[in-house]
Amino acid sequence: MHKITILHSRAGVNWGENSATFSVDLARYLDNYFEVELLSGAECGSFSRPIKSLPLSKVGSLTRFFPCLSYLLQHPPDLLLPQDGYSSLLIASCIRAIKGTPILFTEHHGLLNQGKYLRRNLGLQPDRLIALNPMVADYAIRQAPNQLITTIPYGINPTEFCPEGKAIVNNLSQPCIVAVSSLNRDRNQRLELTIQAVSRLKKASLLICGDGTEKNYFQQLGDRLLGAKRFKIKTFAYAQMPQVYRSANVFTCAATQEHSGLKYIEAMACGLPVVATDDVVRRYLIGHGGITCDVTNLDCYAKSLEEMLEKHWYLQQPRQNALRFSWHGIALLYYRAILKTIAESNNNFAALNAHHSVK
Repeated sequence: MHKITILHSRAGVNWGENSATFSVDLARYLDNYFEVELLSGAECGSFSRPIKSLPLSKVGSLTRFFPCLSYLLQHPPDLLLPQDGYSSLLIASCIRAIKGTPILFTEHHGLLNQGKYLRRNLGLQPDRLIALNPMVADYAIRQAPNQLITTIPYGINPTEFCPEGKAIVNNLSQPCIVAVSSLNRDRNQRLELTIQAVSRLKKASLLICGDGTEKNYFQQLGDRLLGAKRFKIKTFAYAQMPQVYRSANVFTCAATQEHSGLKYIEAMACGLPVVATDDVVRRYLIGHGGITCDVTNLDCYAKSLEEMLEKHWYLQQPRQNALRFSWHGIALLYYRAILKTIAESNNNFAALNAHHSVK
């Protein structure tokens, strides 16, 4: 049985971070196929090995991985899956240079910052790159034509994220629209557009799930445009999110860019139709589970929200669309990509040895 090692320094520590939660889920599902070890920041399962490192505030992000480097040199796996961005990919590259261990790297940043992070990661030439959607894959292949790429989206547990089960009591007027976002006035999230669009509806309320440095700004804006009966900001643990989605009627996001799409998939799995920014990534993720629109046109945005609130017959379609991203199918795709990457690495090693033998 092949041994694979997943790297994420914040797995088990930051459960609100998509890539950290993903790493734990990936380890759990791949444990059915391989001997799996997750080098994590804290205990998060029988497969995890917490690696102590200095706090990020005291050292650079790369030096946090030095204990991982030491451990991996002594216990090299058959394949490395760095999940914690450039720093973990660089450590994996060091192990590959010394031990020959192939690298399967998941690109969590997608096309954020016009593909800046993706281009940097491509420079380290992972043996195979996993793109979360076809648009990222197309961009990566244009940047690095020789890079091996497989498209595998994020996965969800459809028994955890489902329409049936407990729901939180939000004490807001019905129907309710839910948004999940960091509370910062940056150009990507555009929460102001969501608050303004909902204020144009006669009855709907808005629940924003999140936290951030400018929470007071959004609280004041929501109170002014919607009032206490129609607006609330609250922070929830990740484990509570299925209950949050079940308490609402529509999920929305006005962000300019989307690098993972996990929150759309989770909301749809709980039966919520989605209204989101119109672009190729959102159309790929949402499918028949909602609609995309020009969210900068507030009349169009508000009309789209109202349309989803009124189409009660529509609610089964989001769930069916989300099942495309079930973890059982996603894990199988990773299983195949891992075996292919190990086989290709072994073939390359054998070819190199044969070449030296001829010389």
